[in-house]
Amino acid sequence: MANIKKEIETLRAKIARLEQEQEKEEQRKKALDAVQAVIDKTLRENGISFEAYIRSNYTQIKRIVAKIEKRGGPSDTPPKRVIKKRAAGKRRKSRKVTVTIKIPAGKYGNLPAEPDTVFNVKEKGPRPKALKSYAEEIGLEAFLAQCRLDK
Repeated sequence: MANIKKEIETLRAKIARLEQEQEKEEQRKKALDAVQAVIDKTLRENGISFEAYIRSNYTQIKRIVAKIEKRGGPSDTPPKRVIKKRAAGKRRKSRKVTVTIKIPAGKYGNLPAEPDTVFNVKEKGPRPKALKSYAEEIGLEAFLAQCRLDK
C-alpha cells in the first residue's frame, strides 16, 4: 500500500512538472509570435522586405543556423558537454625492477666505505644509505655475515 501511495505522489509531481513545462512553452510561443508580429509590422511600415532584413543580418543568422544544425534540431536546450579523450602521450620506458633488501634491526659495522662507523638500525625508521647500497651490492646473507655486530 505504501508503495502505491509513493508512486501516486511521484506521478503527481511528474504531472505538475510537465504542466509547468507546458505553460513555459506556451508563454514562449506567445512571446515569439508577438515578436514576429512586431517585426513584420515594423518592416511593412518602413517598406522593407523580410528578405532584405535577413540579408542585412545574414552573418548573425548564419551563426545561429550553424549552432542549430550542430545540435541536431531546433531546440533551445544547451548542447551536452562532450568529453574528449586525452591523446596518448609517449610511452615511458619501464624502469628496471630493483630488489629491495630489508635490513633487520641491529648494529652494523665493518663497511668498506666507512670501516670505523657503527650503524644502529632501529626496528622502525629509515635504513642508512651506505648500509642499504652495500647490502644490495653483495647480497643480504653475505652482508649479515660480514657486517652484523650483535649476533
